[in-house]
Amino acid sequence: MTWRDGLVLAFLGLMSNKLRAILTMLGVIIGVAAVIVLVAIGQGASSLVTSRIETLGTNVLFVSPASGTPFPVSETTLIQRVLPFSNVVVPEMTQGAKISTLNPPNQESGPVDGTTAAYLELGSVSVAAGHFLTPLEVSQDQHVAVLGANQATNLFDGENPIGSSIMILGQQFHVVGVLNPVGQGPGASQDNTIFIPITVSESLLGTNQLSQIIVKAQNPNQANLAANYLTNLYTNQFGSTSAVSVASEDQVLQTLQATRATFTDLLAGTAGVALIVGGIGIMNIMLVSTREIGIRQALGATREDILLQFLLESMAMSLVGGVIGILLGLGVMHIIPAILKTPAIFSPVALMLGFVFSTAIGLIFGLYPAIKASALDPIHALRYDG
Repeated sequence: MTWRDGLVLAFLGLMSNKLRAILTMLGVIIGVAAVIVLVAIGQGASSLVTSRIETLGTNVLFVSPASGTPFPVSETTLIQRVLPFSNVVVPEMTQGAKISTLNPPNQESGPVDGTTAAYLELGSVSVAAGHFLTPLEVSQDQHVAVLGANQATNLFDGENPIGSSIMILGQQFHVVGVLNPVGQGPGASQDNTIFIPITVSESLLGTNQLSQIIVKAQNPNQANLAANYLTNLYTNQFGSTSAVSVASEDQVLQTLQATRATFTDLLAGTAGVALIVGGIGIMNIMLVSTREIGIRQALGATREDILLQFLLESMAMSLVGGVIGILLGLGVMHIIPAILKTPAIFSPVALMLGFVFSTAIGLIFGLYPAIKASALDPIHALRYDG
């Protein structure tokens, strides 16, 4: 039997029992599709986070306390005073909360970020309607709020929220601004965040402890000097270099990218397990074709013919499953942005890996049944009733 004849027999076998073939290929289909989709999500999220951080520039520092390290609001004034050059110093006090409206009656959850008017100077957000927090609103403890793009849409059903009221943890806030969409940045998405004066967040959240302070220097050289200065300051204060982290934009970017890469690898590994399960399914189906082997041997098929037929049938199932999985993965990848509000970037490497893995699955998990089938005694095979 030639390879061509074997391929024809393999595909005729698939067509003769479509349901069995589809169920057998299901693991391969899901595994290949999952590899393509999960890698696309990981690369899309990584690209978006990278672009968001890079908009801040290389002259930005993130000063954040370790768990249990006291980091009160007064640290903002301290940093402004001790740094030997002009900087933008932005405190952040962030905590998740439920936010509700009365008209229309909606409720959402999201991060509430207590900060100052200087946050706008970082350049990571821009105002779509109304205005951002003003120094006067912050100094007078006014209950005003600026909504991220998603929160504005979800809470007010797409209507203009300027002038409306929202409730945060039982306190009423007047909406004074809405931000343009920006996507995922470091930490919580700014599109889902509600910004309020930090003077109000202390009483609202019941703490004076900051989540972090962002320092924007005039240039990268000054940022490096500021990083060294603050690292020495907090090391001397707490006796440890890990009590307060002072990270540059590059360091934050590297950490986030490493985390994203690990997460993507983990998800891809999970998809790989599905591929292996699919391969085991193919092997199990091939192992139960004993009587068919006896009939073919009785009709004159040689051991080499049986070996080739079984191997090609196994590879045909895995290849067809791989192609279906690729098409399914590409289809799902194109609807991800609408569902998750995050980009999905196509990876040719993931597509090639999916195709190669599906082929390898067919070869590896088809080899044992093929060898076993070719060595089977035809008399025993014909007597088999399973």
